[in-house]
Amino acid sequence: MRNSSLTALAISLSLTLIFLAGEPTHAQQPDRPRNPLTINTDLVVTWAQITNGNDGTAVKGLGIDDFLLREEGKPQQISLVKEGQPVSVVILVDGMVCIWPPELEFQRSHEALRQLGDDAEIALMAWDSDVVLVQPMTTDKDIIAGRLGNRVGFFQALNGPRKAPRPQRDWYRPGEAIYQAAGYLEKKASPGRRKIIILISWFNPPLITAETHLRKSAEVNELLDKTGTTVYGLYLTERRKRRLGSFDPFDDFPFTPKKVRRRSGGTVEQFVEQAGGSILVGEREGADDLFIKLTGLIRSSYTIAYYPENSDFDGRFRRISLELSGRGKSKTGKVNIKTRNGYRALRPSLPDTSETKN
Repeated sequence: MRNSSLTALAISLSLTLIFLAGEPTHAQQPDRPRNPLTINTDLVVTWAQITNGNDGTAVKGLGIDDFLLREEGKPQQISLVKEGQPVSVVILVDGMVCIWPPELEFQRSHEALRQLGDDAEIALMAWDSDVVLVQPMTTDKDIIAGRLGNRVGFFQALNGPRKAPRPQRDWYRPGEAIYQAAGYLEKKASPGRRKIIILISWFNPPLITAETHLRKSAEVNELLDKTGTTVYGLYLTERRKRRLGSFDPFDDFPFTPKKVRRRSGGTVEQFVEQAGGSILVGEREGADDLFIKLTGLIRSSYTIAYYPENSDFDGRFRRISLELSGRGKSKTGKVNIKTRNGYRALRPSLPDTSETKN
């Protein structure tokens, strides 16, 4: 009994140290597999999003015995499964409100934001070819909901008076938007929270990508890895038939996915896949329902931790896989699991004990 209590205490202390320290840094490696999670402690911590295979709703109420986790194909003993870790979120809102009227979207934002938890802290940014902070990090859901209900404000933030000149105005730079959001989370997020980016676009996907970029996609991936940030996408699309005087970018511009799919600055799809997130797509008339579904998935994700049997932390990439056990499958039936697929095993750097001469 005493040994069991000591083990539980050790796990609790290890998790506390990880959460208080924030996310660890990465040693970049060429041609790394997608979704790596680099750690600097013996305790490996990852996240998983479990959804029903039929309707895509979040699966809740799972415990340690409901999961099977393997590292390099070998089963590992899971030490902790926790549902609903507090989150710090940056919502990136597409500033192209000049195309469609804004009154159809996000009139039920309070409902969506409540699903992130009473303790969730949220910031808002506007983005297109540039990125602007619209609302600093706050736990006041009324402020966030009010700004989301007035999308014109995001367009004004991007196009109004600026303290610094904006870059050359062209098309979308999703990589820059995600990079700026991840950097903001690194500085402003409270300790012990998952870092989340929700990118909202009124294109499906944002195909009209800029020719030039301030950063390469590798730099964006590096920051996502370093901060442990997960990226989610929300694509709202226009499905109604064209009417006289209407404007549809898919019909009126001769862009094709092949021409702009893989710019050097990266795409939303690449960053979402690399960070272990998801993209939801729907008609803009159903934006509220889609937003509510997305926030529910984010908050219901599981934190999973284990001590790997291989204690040789040599900095190499180790693949991990996660599935439900027989007990878990009997509870849930068919599910979809989204998670990172590995980590780089790094121990903390030893402190410099050399004496400094005056």
